[in-house]
Amino acid sequence: MRISALSPTTGANGAQMARRLALSLAIASLFLWLLRNRLAAIDPAAIMAGISTTTPAQWAGSLAATAISFWAVGRYDAALHRHLATGVAGAEARRAGMAAIAISQTVGAGVITGALVRWRLLRGVSLWQATRLSIAVTLSFLAGWAVVTGVVLVALPQAPWRGFGAVALLLAAAAGLAGIIAPRFLARLHLPNGITQLRLIALTATDTLAACTALWLLMPPDAALPLSVLLPAFLLALGAGLISGTPGGVGPFEVTLLALLPGQAETPLLAAIMGWRIAGYAVPALIAAAVAAAGPARTARGPNPDLRALPPAHATAIIRAAHRAEAGLARQGHLQLMASRLDGAWLTGRTPHALIGFWGPMGDRQPSRAALRALAHHARAEARLPAIYKASARSAVTARQLGWRVLPLGAEAVMDPARFDLRGPIHATLRRKLRRAGAAGVTTAPGTRAGAAERAAIARLWARARKGERGFSMGRYDEGYLAHQAVFEARLNGRLLAFVSFHQGGTEWTLDLMRHSPDAPDGTMQALVTHAIQSAAAAGVQRLSLAASLAPRPLPRLIRRCAAHDDAGLARFKQMFGIRWQPLYLCAPGWSALALAGVEIARAIHRPPPLDPHSAQDHHAEYAIVSAPRAWHTVL
Repeated sequence: MRISALSPTTGANGAQMARRLALSLAIASLFLWLLRNRLAAIDPAAIMAGISTTTPAQWAGSLAATAISFWAVGRYDAALHRHLATGVAGAEARRAGMAAIAISQTVGAGVITGALVRWRLLRGVSLWQATRLSIAVTLSFLAGWAVVTGVVLVALPQAPWRGFGAVALLLAAAAGLAGIIAPRFLARLHLPNGITQLRLIALTATDTLAACTALWLLMPPDAALPLSVLLPAFLLALGAGLISGTPGGVGPFEVTLLALLPGQAETPLLAAIMGWRIAGYAVPALIAAAVAAAGPARTARGPNPDLRALPPAHATAIIRAAHRAEAGLARQGHLQLMASRLDGAWLTGRTPHALIGFWGPMGDRQPSRAALRALAHHARAEARLPAIYKASARSAVTARQLGWRVLPLGAEAVMDPARFDLRGPIHATLRRKLRRAGAAGVTTAPGTRAGAAERAAIARLWARARKGERGFSMGRYDEGYLAHQAVFEARLNGRLLAFVSFHQGGTEWTLDLMRHSPDAPDGTMQALVTHAIQSAAAAGVQRLSLAASLAPRPLPRLIRRCAAHDDAGLARFKQMFGIRWQPLYLCAPGWSALALAGVEIARAIHRPPPLDPHSAQDHHAEYAIVSAPRAWHTVL
């Protein structure tokens, strides 16, 4: 039922609006002129008589169908508010959306009038934001109308223009496939994700079917058409009115509907259309005018008070003190720390259709159900599915208690640095590797700023050999990023051979980058990690992680392949250090959500966006590369 102009002009002045209204009236006049021959044989008194014979039950049914239509319209606005991240609460968004559509579809110049009404009714929303939202509503409704109309034209045997319907569905399928194959390209266009698109299509179907029902209920019983016959014609007429931009689609709607229903008596049909305009346009417009006059709602709440993005200073303190040192991944800018007032902070990442929480809340080793609900609530507010990646066993237990699905993902290699001892049979292979590195003349030491150029060259060679670095849950080389880590270098006759880096948390170090030249002698990386373990022990670090290895299951295998990991080789490498394995899991509300999250995590690891040097959450001019945590690393 949404018939409004498609113009995206955002700064139209009075003269521009006048020209647009004049153009709309000219288009309406043209279509009415095309109707002149058919209208000449119609008695206006007969049309009024037809309206007067409409029963109260018909009016009530039409108004009820109109209410359903506007119910869908309100939720349409709320869905786009979530997509555009305006922070407007759902109830407030629905109220403003219904009022904006009711007025704009009656007055015309839909983007302009809709933007003004939304600006009037939404607190804290600028005129540009309201205009952007109005453009999004208009264009996305047009796309949704094309999909719904295509389905109806193809599905109903008596529908006209079946070819148009098939073309519309093919284009929609192509757009959906493009969103799967190249989501980053479509993200540049700020298009909604698949979840939001499906919701918008469903709301468009509800809106248009209810609007058609509102017209169908007003037709006289002796002239009524089957709804299956009226619906295709109604949708095509609605599209003609939508594209024309005339107020209420007057003219194009009538011409198209009469042309597509040639065997229908014109007087009863026009009487029903006039009654429909009263029930579906005039009544909602009067109500909306009263709402607009009243102004914004008295109370407005954000979409989720339980989970919010942390400001940089607070995020820095969390990273420094976190018992999960990998929280330092937030410094590369593609993951974000979000605080829950219920249970610590989450490290989160976003894929097109999922909000990924890492491990569990960092404020407590045993997450509460409320903390997981907060993550799920925030995911819904963003039109995403919630998931937990590399969840601990305790997080997995809590997720199971909420009915989530849990998939074993792999295990994390952890150890207590204070107990590391090279003696004993468990380290026999490690000792052999260290002897080989020593015999080759390899030396290890903490990294310094002076080695930055050499590290950059090693990182480039390493990335080139592997067709690029991986991202998302994996760190990428950047000297500003390394400035927050413990870095260790291996050299031969003064030339840099390799380096490793470790995230530093309050009580934990975690292995991050491992980069080496192709000619590094056997045992070089073992020597670097051994040096790091001994440095961590000297610094009083309680837990050291050599990061995760993924299990040989379908989803973990996919993630491993996308990360270009030889996980079996890495597992053997880690085993040399006498580690113990702690299980990790992937958790999501259902099997389909689990599969989708796994596939999108794999894509995010394999095809990360470019690094933004200005996106780190912590910039400090005095930070240096160190091999042991300084005092401020353990201060909240």
